[in-house]
Amino acid sequence: MKFLNIGLIVCVTLISNAMCDYEEAKAAAELCKEEVGATDDDVETILKFEPAGTMEAKCLHACIIKRFGVMNGDGKIDRDKAMEILTIIASGNGEQQALGVEVLEACADIDVNEDHCEAAEEYRTCMHAKAKENGFIMGRV
Repeated sequence: MKFLNIGLIVCVTLISNAMCDYEEAKAAAELCKEEVGATDDDVETILKFEPAGTMEAKCLHACIIKRFGVMNGDGKIDRDKAMEILTIIASGNGEQQALGVEVLEACADIDVNEDHCEAAEEYRTCMHAKAKENGFIMGRV
């Protein structure tokens, strides 16, 4: 169940593509957890929208968003993929769509660390802060 939930968080935080479904998300989370040596605590950190407390948690996040194509090989956000999921999250709500675009515009081009794990955390931090500031609801789908 934890991996299913992390997949939802992935989708909800503008870090997946429009094809995101429960099974894909679950599989990605399981593969990434093993790949980066993350723990259940690292998974819980992401589920609670908390800052990553370990490098493994940061790398877990980076791995997942790469698997869904939202972080490219250069460690940058793919705006097209992010916009696809934003459309799903907004579910036809024009106000939420506009707020989500603000989040994306504020965070997609920030200067981030060359280390993709650190970059993923920097993107997460920016997106969560901007969403809190402007009222975009991250936990929907």
